Amino acid sequence: MISRILLATDGSAFSELAGEYAIFLAKKLKAELTALHVLKLEPPKRLSPEEIEEERARTARHVFRHIEKLAEEAGVKIETEVMISRNVAAAILEEAKFGGYELLVVGSLGRTGLKRLLMGSVSEHVVRHAPCPVLVVR
Repeated sequence: MISRILLATDGSAFSELAGEYAIFLAKKLKAELTALHVLKLEPPKRLSPEEIEEERARTARHVFRHIEKLAEEAGVKIETEVMISRNVAAAILEEAKFGGYELLVVGSLGRTGLKRLLMGSVSEHVVRHAPCPVLVVR
């Protein structure tokens, strides 16, 4: 039985659609739902701890706004988390593994669209290495 679902989101239209599926499944399965956004700072910057927290908060407001609204409308409790990493796929996989999730939901393409598809997508890497089943929404 699936009791913990991890939604990896970047705020793109594809990940918002994935969020709709994750919310639907969480409601039907009465599962816990966590939405994760991995903040990749490019180019790498040196930030103070205060600046890091400001960036996390700004990103969270932008990325999670729509998904939190949908979850609330569906009556699904959702937790949100922002991680900072140089490798987005590795961070998602780490959270999936150590968070004990039983299903990982991702969009097929993120903000980088076709360029990312041609270069090897985050979602493809996640599917190949995930410690649990993955639902890819396109």
